[in-house]
Amino acid sequence: MNKNVKSWAMMLATVMMTTTVLSACSGGNGNAGNAGNAANTGNAGNGSAEAEGNEVKEEELVKLANGNITVLYHTSLEQYQESKTNNPDAYDALLESIPEFEKQHGGKVNLIAVPWGDQKATLISMVNAGEQVDVAQANDQNFPVYPLKKMLMPLGDYIDLADPLWNSSVLKAFEFGGEPYAAGVGAAPIVIYYNKTLFENNGVKSPSELYAEGNWTWETFRSTAMEMTQDTDGDGASDQFGFGWWDAGYALMVASNGKTLLTYNEDGTISANHDSDNVKEAVQFTQDALLKDKYIDKDKEGDYFNAEFKNGKLAMTAEYGFGGFNVFKSDYEIDFVPVPKGPKGEPGVGPGGMSGWSIPTVSKNPEGAAAFIKLLSENEQKVATAKNVELYGQEKVDFMNELAGKILFAPIGVEKYWDANTALLTGIKDGTPVGTFAATAKAMLEEGINITLTQ
Repeated sequence: MNKNVKSWAMMLATVMMTTTVLSACSGGNGNAGNAGNAANTGNAGNGSAEAEGNEVKEEELVKLANGNITVLYHTSLEQYQESKTNNPDAYDALLESIPEFEKQHGGKVNLIAVPWGDQKATLISMVNAGEQVDVAQANDQNFPVYPLKKMLMPLGDYIDLADPLWNSSVLKAFEFGGEPYAAGVGAAPIVIYYNKTLFENNGVKSPSELYAEGNWTWETFRSTAMEMTQDTDGDGASDQFGFGWWDAGYALMVASNGKTLLTYNEDGTISANHDSDNVKEAVQFTQDALLKDKYIDKDKEGDYFNAEFKNGKLAMTAEYGFGGFNVFKSDYEIDFVPVPKGPKGEPGVGPGGMSGWSIPTVSKNPEGAAAFIKLLSENEQKVATAKNVELYGQEKVDFMNELAGKILFAPIGVEKYWDANTALLTGIKDGTPVGTFAATAKAMLEEGINITLTQ
């Protein structure tokens, strides 16, 4: 599913530079929430109340002995200025933090800008050549390669990881061998958006009502989706469906049932979880939705569901963070709830997208890198929170921030990940027994893991 990779790149290159959207990029999510929406204007993951505390008086600043750092990034200052010309609301926390950092510490930030997809190869090349890089972005595509190749410093040596600024889900996601290698605040949970008007017109209890009752589970999601699947024109075929999203939404159910498809173990090994009861149960639930319960249009995929939701022919879909309010903007009233809880899951826990910031081993100023990472993260959180409160209200921002701290996320930067994803999705749609295609996907991914660990 290359759509996933393209969506992440497009989001980081464009969506991240506007404070009006947490994440407005819809795309496939082959893992439990890894199709990135961890924009720099992403969900200020640890709660909006902290934003007011980010103002630091000038006399309280501790000036670094060395304020010179080199940052590898996917957007140049020239590209950013062009974006701001086209969209005055554009805001990139990293780029906006550069002059502030230079003023505070009297140094120079050297920005190396390369296309998003070239960041990994560029950092590998620079580390191998011993060239200075002090700050690099961590995302689902370049992990676990960065720590595997010993390219990053453990962050605990330079950053106070107990600081409530940091999103705990980000710290956990970018652990490898028991060490956290990235920190950040950018996290956007994938949530279920629903057509509130359509539910009211059909006299069906809404997902928000079920969630408020503590009864938002796979079973109530299933029964609701089936009730909302209807033949509205009387031609004998359903033309209104209960749910639809990329990859039939199977990854939503994997995460909401307490697992990711990959586990990064403390001993440095990587496990594929396709044969776990959690994953097989989630995949079976999705296959039933397509072929047995038929509340997903099995012949459609991707952007089709966006259009059907906006046209009032789809009751529920999914999106990252507050992005749904923009992606699905229409004449209908819409709202969101978490992904429904699976039998082995916990309420509110589900997939999402995120990114963080790392300090490469070739850093000549890790203290400066740590200070810059904290500054840009504080700015990111402050600006995103203020804008989102303005747009959506404090209650919704608090709710989204709560969910952002519960994201289950595992980086997917291992070989053959997409081959395994295709095997799963093909088996789901073909009606193949789950145990059969889950074993096939697991074998593929294990081969890819071995390649990744030894290359």
